[in-house]
Amino acid sequence: MMNDKNYIIADEIVFEAKPDAVPYNYRISYKIAQLCLIMEMCSRGGCSLLKLHMISIGLSTKKDMEKLKDLAYDRLASYTVVRFDPAVNHAIRFAVAEGLIVQQLNGLYKLTKIGKFYVKNITKDKQLMKDEKRYLSSLSTMLTEEKIKDLTSLWRYSSAEN
Repeated sequence: MMNDKNYIIADEIVFEAKPDAVPYNYRISYKIAQLCLIMEMCSRGGCSLLKLHMISIGLSTKKDMEKLKDLAYDRLASYTVVRFDPAVNHAIRFAVAEGLIVQQLNGLYKLTKIGKFYVKNITKDKQLMKDEKRYLSSLSTMLTEEKIKDLTSLWRYSSAEN
């Protein structure tokens, strides 16, 4: 006899429910912490959605980190591929719901007082997200919203020509 907790039955097909491990970088708690760190360490007045995506993806691999850093420090003429991670969008929604961040009237996201307290606790723990903190510290505020605007304008015009 099949246990309803273990099986989902639809006609003659049986699916066995199994817990799947979720990689750390797709866990909502990690993404929220990452985005809050980005806002604290890489912005002055807030971060655009595109900037959050770019830096979050930039944290994925060492190669991505270096490429984004080269763009930020004007050592790279173009940055043609920006990937959009649905986990970033989900984390933003959760962070807004938890009161950690707000979206300003200009569209940029910024930390609330609660969000700043959250980041302060992350920063206190020297082992917690140490690679991310080291990279974000080196990136700092060098990737400006102005550079991102210039980059998106470049994409727009190059796409219009094709």
